[in-house]
Amino acid sequence: MALCVTECAPDLPVSYTGGCGVTLRNGGISKLAFIKCDYEFTDIASRTEWEAAIASKNVVLTGLLVGQKPKGSFTKKRITSCGPEAIVGGEKTVTFQDFNSDAADCADVDFWNAIQLNATNYRFGYYTCDGYFYGPIDNFQVEVDQVIEDNNTGSIFWDGTITWNATQVECGVAVNLDGI
Repeated sequence: MALCVTECAPDLPVSYTGGCGVTLRNGGISKLAFIKCDYEFTDIASRTEWEAAIASKNVVLTGLLVGQKPKGSFTKKRITSCGPEAIVGGEKTVTFQDFNSDAADCADVDFWNAIQLNATNYRFGYYTCDGYFYGPIDNFQVEVDQVIEDNNTGSIFWDGTITWNATQVECGVAVNLDGI
């Protein structure tokens, strides 16, 4: 007996493997982007547009950092007595450590304080080591603080988490932001 009526049966997605082995994506987040809330890209894959947006102070990129996007968490709720709980919401995060500093003028302190204070007025995205940009993401929260390690061979760095609500995964856009 069929599980559903034919009208409710969706088409299956096209397989993403060719059956010839596994193709890997490289990990690592190398930069974060913060975008003014009123700025819209016309071609987010255009390096020229990124350079112009940065020059006009509509976009700012962090320096190189250590970042990752771990598995998100999901909110579930029982919506029928006859089945398992359904996913009704989700939360995604990017965690990072930023070792860049400006010991003379504390520009790094000013930068991260401004980002944390004004997060609701920005959009956010992240750039991976393999050249893909994910975003822009609206409505996110930033939690960032300075860490001072316990000895003189350690470092002072920024440790942060950026969180937003989503259940679906985005596909990144190939763009070359290296050297910007």
